Amino acid sequence: MKTILFNAMGSRILIALDTDEQAVMSEGPKVQQLFEEWEQALSRFRISSELSEINRHPGVPQKMSRFLGEVMRAADHASEISGGLVTPTILNALLNVGYEYDFDVLLERHGKDFEQALLAPNGTETVDVDWKTNTITLPFGTQLDFGGVAKGWAAHNAMQLLREIAPVLVDAGGDIAVSGKMRDGSNWPIGVSNPFDADNNLALLMVPRGGVATSGKDYHRWVFDGEMQHHIIDPRNMLPAHTDILTATVLAANIMDAEAYAKTAMILGSEAGKKWLDEQSAVGYLLVLENGTMIRNDFFVKTEWNTQCQTN
Repeated sequence: MKTILFNAMGSRILIALDTDEQAVMSEGPKVQQLFEEWEQALSRFRISSELSEINRHPGVPQKMSRFLGEVMRAADHASEISGGLVTPTILNALLNVGYEYDFDVLLERHGKDFEQALLAPNGTETVDVDWKTNTITLPFGTQLDFGGVAKGWAAHNAMQLLREIAPVLVDAGGDIAVSGKMRDGSNWPIGVSNPFDADNNLALLMVPRGGVATSGKDYHRWVFDGEMQHHIIDPRNMLPAHTDILTATVLAANIMDAEAYAKTAMILGSEAGKKWLDEQSAVGYLLVLENGTMIRNDFFVKTEWNTQCQTN
């Protein structure tokens, strides 16, 4: 087993390649450079990024790079399967509750007062994407933040590139993409973190392929204007979701779907979220509530849950 570690997109990136060939380590700098290119296109925290440039020019049709266009398609898909609960048009709402910096910077400023002029929480018009010309036009009052969609897309694409070399697992800050079974035919072990005890896991999943994503308000939270905030925005009111779920872990056919399912459940809360997840096909889940209660479905607990899943 060869592992590659680096930081990108505000997260630790772990790549595990099931091979003994030392030569694969030369792929590390190449993949790290790809993540740098993706972040330069997709990060709203970089003022020079393509996304920041688009956010600065509402009402003007702007050409999208291949990377940004693919992530916009992924974001549209997430919005479609979530009934509009997972959407990139939430940046103003995040800024309004103080999430104006990369989270590491925000932690350094934790407890300090922020002065933030209130913005329109969200545009009332639809983002206009012309796929024939590959251009995007933001309505006035709307800014985009791709967030977990971008990380899931990056993990998925890195996995697809590296699976030609060896069976691979890519973990982008908890968004995990698995290419296929390991060389000996065994599944990949993936631990599900305990939000109440960082030193221990709640479960150990044995995953042959697909995606595992955890969405939660246990880590990305801060005090703003005297109130506790978190980064999971409910687009129905453009405020941090009022939910009794602390973390939601979802297993799905690919990481992008898993990420969308997990965030949707978080926004809906345990009762509606469980009901909604039960209506989805080939999805396993573990919901950890604020009071410590755990809700999981049969698909999650079966060791062979994932034989039904196929990576796109």
